[in-house]
Amino acid sequence: MISLKEYKKLRELLHGSDEDFEVGCENIKNMKEINSVTKMMFAKSLMFGRRQTFCEKFNLDDHAIKEWNEMFKELDNTIGIVPQDIIEWEVHQQMAPVFKKTWAFIKDVKIELDWKI
Repeated sequence: MISLKEYKKLRELLHGSDEDFEVGCENIKNMKEINSVTKMMFAKSLMFGRRQTFCEKFNLDDHAIKEWNEMFKELDNTIGIVPQDIIEWEVHQQMAPVFKKTWAFIKDVKIELDWKI
């Protein structure tokens, strides 16, 4: 199973230069412990053309990438496949900036996921 540290490093590559993106994709292809759910989370973190390119490389349907509310219902059933700390970190990475940009008076946001839903 992939660790949070490995996930962060790969995500950083995917969000870097075009060359970094290609290196990240190659690393993901060579890691047996990265499953389709983890690949979907990487895809969810990417935007526009880069998301589409990533999905093509890994045979993912980019139209199947859902909003977090729907995706979380499926992710909740995958615990053990994708560690909770990775899911929590990714949700925070994508949601906290929305709050901070929407309301300038917010300095920080702590997001706690309800795993009992």
